[in-house]
Amino acid sequence: MLQAESIALPFTDAERVIGSELEEQKQWISEYRGMDLFLDFPIAVMAFNSHRQIVFINTKARALAADPKSEPYGLRPGEAFGCIHANETPGGCGTANFCRYCGAAKSIASALSGAIDLQMCQIDRMVPQHHEQLDLLVWTKPFTTHEQVFIIAALIDISAEQRKDTFERIFLHDILNTATSIQSVLYMIDDSQDGIREYLDLAKLAAEQLAEEIQTHRSIWAAEHGKLALNASVVSAPDLLKKVGALYNFMAEERGIKVNIHPCGVKKIISDEVLLKRVVSNLVKNAIEACHSGETVELLCFDRGDAVELQIKNPAVIDDEVQSNLFKRSYSTKAKGRGWGTYAARLFIEEYLGGRITFESSPETGTIFTIKLPDDPVFPPGTGS
Repeated sequence: MLQAESIALPFTDAERVIGSELEEQKQWISEYRGMDLFLDFPIAVMAFNSHRQIVFINTKARALAADPKSEPYGLRPGEAFGCIHANETPGGCGTANFCRYCGAAKSIASALSGAIDLQMCQIDRMVPQHHEQLDLLVWTKPFTTHEQVFIIAALIDISAEQRKDTFERIFLHDILNTATSIQSVLYMIDDSQDGIREYLDLAKLAAEQLAEEIQTHRSIWAAEHGKLALNASVVSAPDLLKKVGALYNFMAEERGIKVNIHPCGVKKIISDEVLLKRVVSNLVKNAIEACHSGETVELLCFDRGDAVELQIKNPAVIDDEVQSNLFKRSYSTKAKGRGWGTYAARLFIEEYLGGRITFESSPETGTIFTIKLPDDPVFPPGTGS
């Protein structure tokens, strides 16, 4: 029996089999030659019907599911693994705009067309009450039984390797850049007797930036391992925006860009000022880098009663693929290996500071990142000062 749903993307359909037809397919696959060997295989193995529904899952694959104790049969992979995009449309996994860029969807679609495929898939999911990124290699191959096409899939969890690789590449890139800046300034001091104070000031700023980058990477590592200690205090949101604006104004002026800080009423919250400043600074830096000469980055603050909202706006528009991957650990529009900015922002704001970070991007609004922080947040156990 087919259950029709919404209009889907070009390479997917939104139909599913249910009831006795799904049970029949499960039986076919369970009896398929050699399939029983995969039950306790040390690699996650699944089988899908032509509608991308799970008709076989082994023990290892169940352990990766968002709810390992639930029955995943009839679900699609994103639904079983808890992908945050799986329920964006009535058609479910594979039918949202994001799915155009999903490695698992591409690999399954390729197998349905008759090819063997291997894709990298990053699943952003909630498990429970917090975000988690699952990095998978998804290998797929079609096979036929009872005159119907099915897909066998092997999934290898490479989350730990991806985290380590990304951390090392970004850390080395950032540290090398800043160290090179210090080196250049010191060479200028050697070659010139004039303006030594100016060069020393530049070297001091670069050294401070180096220390800040090292501390940022330490904080990300600690946050991912649940070991980040917070130093909560009373924070003035308008003052924080002024500090960040002043810090990046020189960078903006060099590019012919303005940083406009909108006045707002005095609003104080309880937060970790250093961590919050780190997040806002990174978003402002990204906004400046996205602008062209003559454009303006705007910093705004709003009193929402029991919360404060900080906004960072710029006129650039983020394309759909980047929007779909924006908060993922290793995704970036910059060079390979860059990608901590928005990932770290969400990690710090939502997992530690008790707030929420969202964005919108369109030709009408430009790009707006909004950080909403409660006046009196609930911090994770064991992280307070």
